[in-house]
Amino acid sequence: MRIGIAFLLMLDLSIRLNDLEAFYSNTGVAPLSMIFENAWNDYYISLHTISGLWQVQFLIFCFAFFCALMLFIGYRTKLFTFLSWIMLLSLHNRNEIILQGGDDLLRLTLFWAMFLPWGSRYSYDSTHNINENSLPLQIRNWATLAYLLQISYVYTGSALLKGAEWNTDFTALYYVYSLDQIAYPVSHFFYTKPELMKVLTAIAYYFELFVPLLFFFPFKNGLFRLIAFIFITGFHLFNGFTVFIGLFFLIGITSTIGILPTFALDYFDRITARLKPIFIQSFNGIAYPLKYIIKWRPQKAMNAFTDKVNTGILIFLVLFVFYWNLSNIPSLIFKPSENIKPLAYSLRLDQCWGMFAPNVFKDDGWFIYEATTFSGEHFDLLHPKNTLTFNKTECTLYSCPNDRWRKYGENYILADHDFMRGYFCNYKMRTWNEKHPERKIKTLSVIYMSEFSQPDYKYSKPEKIILFECGE
Repeated sequence: MRIGIAFLLMLDLSIRLNDLEAFYSNTGVAPLSMIFENAWNDYYISLHTISGLWQVQFLIFCFAFFCALMLFIGYRTKLFTFLSWIMLLSLHNRNEIILQGGDDLLRLTLFWAMFLPWGSRYSYDSTHNINENSLPLQIRNWATLAYLLQISYVYTGSALLKGAEWNTDFTALYYVYSLDQIAYPVSHFFYTKPELMKVLTAIAYYFELFVPLLFFFPFKNGLFRLIAFIFITGFHLFNGFTVFIGLFFLIGITSTIGILPTFALDYFDRITARLKPIFIQSFNGIAYPLKYIIKWRPQKAMNAFTDKVNTGILIFLVLFVFYWNLSNIPSLIFKPSENIKPLAYSLRLDQCWGMFAPNVFKDDGWFIYEATTFSGEHFDLLHPKNTLTFNKTECTLYSCPNDRWRKYGENYILADHDFMRGYFCNYKMRTWNEKHPERKIKTLSVIYMSEFSQPDYKYSKPEKIILFECGE
C-alpha cells in the first residue's frame, strides 16, 4: 500500500504539473486573491500560498515529488509519510475547487498511515534497522482500527447519504450515464438497457452499504477481508472504465490494499521472491546519497514515549472522525459543534462521502467559448478550425484535457461559484492571444449549453446560458 500510494502521489503531481500556471499561480484561473476571498477557510494550512509565482510553485511541486519518491522506496518512512501528508494537504488547500472524492481519500489514507508501520516491509528502512523490522505478521491496534473505519466511511457512509434514486427507484445509474461530461462510450451499452441499469444501481447501493461488514467478521476474518478487497477492486475497475473519474478508481483500489490478510501477502511474497532483492537494491541505490544528509533517528526512549502519546491521540481521533461522519447522516439531528471544527479543518479530517448523493447531478451540457477577432471573425476556441456552431459537435467528455478541468467546469456553472467566471474568461483570452498573435481576439463569451437530464430517455432541449463576457 505504501508503494502504491507513493506512486499515485507522484502520478498526481505529474498530471497537475501540466496545469501549474492555470491552477496554482496568480496569472491563472485561481489567483490567491480569489482563493482567499471566496474559497478559503481560516483554519487551512498551505505552503503553496506563500507565493503566486509559478516558478515558486514549481519548486514546491519538486519538493513534494521528492518526498513521495522517498516514501516510495521506504526511506525514513515515518518522516516522509508526514512530509508527504503535509505537502498533499497544502496542495489541496491551495485550490479545492478542482478536488473530488478521490483526493479526500488519498489525503486521509496518508494521514492514518502516519500511525501505521508501513515502512517495515519492501523498504530501505527494513534492511537498515531504521524502523521496527521485527513486527508480527498481524497487527491489531488503534491505528489499524482507524484505517479500517476510514475505508468503511467511504462506502457505508456514502450509501447512507444516498436518496430514492439509489435505494427505491433505482434510476441513479441511468442519470449517471446520461451525463456526457463523464460517461465513457462503453457506458452506452448499459444505458440502453433500463432493466439492467436498475439491477446495477441496486448492486452498487447495497455493495457500498454492506461491504465494510466483511472487514469485521469474527470468524475466518482473513478470508472475508480478501473477498472484500476483490469486490472493492472490481467495483472501482468497473467505475473507472465506464465513467471519467480521474485517479479515483486507482486510489480506491490502492488505499484498500492494507486490508489484505496475511496468507494473501505470504503468497505475494512467494511469487515475488526473486524480485524483492531487486526492489531493495534499487531502493538502496536511490537512498544511498541521502544517508549522509538525513541522519536523524529517533531514540528508543523517545519511541517508547511517543508510542504512548500516539495511542492517546489515536483514540481521540478515531472517536472524533467517527462522530464527524455520523453527523453527516441527514436523519440524525446532531451536527458538529463549532468548537471542534478548527481541528477538523486544520488537519483536513473533515469529510463527507456524498458521491452522487443524495441524487445524481443532472445539469449536463457543453461549453462554447465564442471568440471575436479584431477583424470580425467569430469562432469557438475549443474548435478554432471549424465553423461556429452551438450544436453538440462531439462527446463533451473529450473537451476537457483531464479530470481537474472537468471538475473545474462542473463548479464553474454553479451560481454560488460565479466568482470564478471572470478569471477564467480573461485567462483563456490572454493565453490564446499569446499563442496566436496573428489571430488575436478582442472579446470572448463563455457559453454553457445546458441539457438537463430527463427521466425515461425524454429529450431535453439545450438552453444557451452566457456565463461571462470579457474583452473590449
